[in-house]
Amino acid sequence: MSLPLPEQSASTSTWPARRGRILVAAGLLLLAAAAVLCWRPWRHYVAIITSTNPRDGATLVWVPAGPFLMGKKYSERVRDANEDGGWKLAWEVLRGRTTDAPSHTVNLTGYWLYRTEVTVAQYRRFCRATSRAMPPAPWGVWQDTHPIVNVTWDDAAAYATWAGATLPTEAQWEKAARGTDGRAYPWGNDWDPTKCVNASDSPHPVGSIPAGASPYSALDLAGNASEWCADWYDPAYYSSAPPTNPPGPATGRTRVLRGGGWCNGPGYFRATYRSDCDPTSRFDFNGFRCVLRSPGP
Repeated sequence: MSLPLPEQSASTSTWPARRGRILVAAGLLLLAAAAVLCWRPWRHYVAIITSTNPRDGATLVWVPAGPFLMGKKYSERVRDANEDGGWKLAWEVLRGRTTDAPSHTVNLTGYWLYRTEVTVAQYRRFCRATSRAMPPAPWGVWQDTHPIVNVTWDDAAAYATWAGATLPTEAQWEKAARGTDGRAYPWGNDWDPTKCVNASDSPHPVGSIPAGASPYSALDLAGNASEWCADWYDPAYYSSAPPTNPPGPATGRTRVLRGGGWCNGPGYFRATYRSDCDPTSRFDFNGFRCVLRSPGP
């Protein structure tokens, strides 16, 4: 005579279903963790910290210490040349210039960057304080809120000294524009003519296109005015530059300009694009912004 089997409890009878749900949940958690590890959202997050330079009232944004990718890989140069119709890369080859290559990692000490270019009003205040003459007005509209242009490199450097600042090094300028994720433009990797002052008849008020902000909330790092940097220009400097706080070449004939002006086309606005000019020249699309190195926040 066989004995009756004990009655199974409800919890025992539903265990296979529970186990299935647990396995599914565990799988989803693993996928979510993998996605976060691959995406690493914290990698590109930047805390925006601002201050003010009491000398000229300029708003400053903090660019923290650390590494970033400077310059372009060969594949990026070919891509950009194709976008520009090939003329720019061909022109560089004809001139024997490597300009924005090779791509390399640079470590910088933290610094404060002017959020916008120095304005006409700020520069006028400097001229009054130092008995310096204002530069000639550019063609078109020129208002107090517009970036100062038609300044030589010496004009820009003198203003920076008066303001207790310096001109940015080329590396400082590029990190402020590009961030640490290797982006092509201050706002991202795709060209967007609505995010900077370009192909215009004249400069616009500084900071008038907030959608074009860099990762550190700096404005007009593409367009409006090309910006003088502290460095002498050397087309092959990237091949020999030190990996930490590169100061630029010791000597040269021309000075570095970055960012592209209000009248330029798309190729000039990439965060890696390098330009240069006679430091004594005056053009109505060349301006500048400044850097303060200490104290930090």
